[in-house]
Amino acid sequence: MRHSTVTLIILAACSGATPPKVATDRPNLLWTEDSATKANAAALPAGFTSPAETACAQDTTRQYLGELFVDGISNPQVLWHWAPVVGGPQASLPTLQQPEFSLAGTLAGVDDSNDDVLADHPFGTDVDGDVMPDADFAFLPFEHDRSTLLHTEVENRIVPRAALGYTPAAGDRALMRGAWILDCGHPPYGAEMHPPTFAAYARSPDANTTIAAVVVTPYRSSLLFTQDKNLATALDNTARFTADGVKPFPLAMVDAVEQAVLLGASNVTTHALMIANRFDTLDFLVCAPSPRPAGKHLSASWRLTARTGVTLTATAFDAIGCARFVAKMDSTYTPMPLAYDTTGWSWQELSDSASGQLGYSIDVRQQIVDALSGAGFDASQAPALQPDHPPMIDAYAALATRAGADQDSPAAIVPQADDQPFPFYGRVRAEWK
Repeated sequence: MRHSTVTLIILAACSGATPPKVATDRPNLLWTEDSATKANAAALPAGFTSPAETACAQDTTRQYLGELFVDGISNPQVLWHWAPVVGGPQASLPTLQQPEFSLAGTLAGVDDSNDDVLADHPFGTDVDGDVMPDADFAFLPFEHDRSTLLHTEVENRIVPRAALGYTPAAGDRALMRGAWILDCGHPPYGAEMHPPTFAAYARSPDANTTIAAVVVTPYRSSLLFTQDKNLATALDNTARFTADGVKPFPLAMVDAVEQAVLLGASNVTTHALMIANRFDTLDFLVCAPSPRPAGKHLSASWRLTARTGVTLTATAFDAIGCARFVAKMDSTYTPMPLAYDTTGWSWQELSDSASGQLGYSIDVRQQIVDALSGAGFDASQAPALQPDHPPMIDAYAALATRAGADQDSPAAIVPQADDQPFPFYGRVRAEWK
């Protein structure tokens, strides 16, 4: 099957297929024609002008979780760490089925975060990237009209950088499609892509060669939480989102603390309802560097691996010096089951994280004990609130590709790779020879 798939792709390249239109000075990685800009326009509501900071809170000075220690636990306003700029069809559950937006640009900087709210980061701290968007995507950055960069964040254990042999760096081209949100943890709230579902990166190590890596991540948190761990990874259960006790994290955390104290539980715990990422069509080009050297022709190779339900086609066009990739997901796609796992998040680590966000030192455990005492609960002896009983958080292992994910030849598209979790991933090389 592998060889017949590649043959069909080579025949398509030789059969007179019309190359996409590209500028003569096109970058080495770009969306095909206006496929991404049309998708963005279709996802924006009529009359949209810019993100509304009130998506985070009516009081736009409030801070995710930090408000519980500043304004009290009785009436939190900031329910979502990452409030969708354009929410899903249910106003009360905006993080479900929120439209995704596309981005193209150049990485201005990349780093690994060392401080995130791990309770809503089940695949670990983030890989952060700042992208200078191309003109067609310049509407995505937002922070009181002063920022020209779009900040992007994706959890490090869900992106297979080492396996792909590609670590994004400043100067790389980037394409992304994902959740366009306001980060409600840092007033004034700024727009981010958090997380991207699809990411592609490319660089040209010399004047003849472009290398690229692409991946679609399989899961993300819905930002809804429950005390029933059996619901956390029930990816095909849509009824769970409206089940009793399912709430945004600040409300779920308060419930978890109260229940742990009342029931004498050993630890405070609540679980993120995970969802499977999906896409319809991704259509992009990986190109040899511009300009074409005299007398040279395009040589393109790729190795892409996909689960059942994802169709990939690749076509090399010498006329424009680019290989076109079209990925489609259909109704037969089923995500790989996600095995539930958990770990402790020490009170000290939790306090350090909260202190970093608030800008001053805070003892979260003591603050909770004091807040419950003020509400009439004697929580000082509760097992779950003792220093050596850390809150338990969901923590999933790093996702693994098949061996050889860092190779771009011999050319192949490997279908039905259902022993690995990614909808698809791979490497591409486009060069002048």
